[in-house]
Amino acid sequence: LTKLLHSASIILLGYLGIRMNMGMLYFAGILVTAILLAYENAIIKADDLSRLNMAFFTMNGVISVLMFGFVAAEVIFGRSAIV
Repeated sequence: LTKLLHSASIILLGYLGIRMNMGMLYFAGILVTAILLAYENAIIKADDLSRLNMAFFTMNGVISVLMFGFVAAEVIFGRSAIV
């Protein structure tokens, strides 16, 4: 279920970026987010939940801050229509 929801998140972020005419910085942020979400899914095993806090709390915090940074960079330095 987590993989499905993470995939939907990436697809929706991509759709949003297209609809809002975002540039390469935004889409680079989506790529980084996709890689980090894949890593988040890879470090959790069904029989070993010892990394659960790191995977879902720490990684989601890192992902949100990084995605914010990419969006901010796109708005400030990119060709985005959000102004």
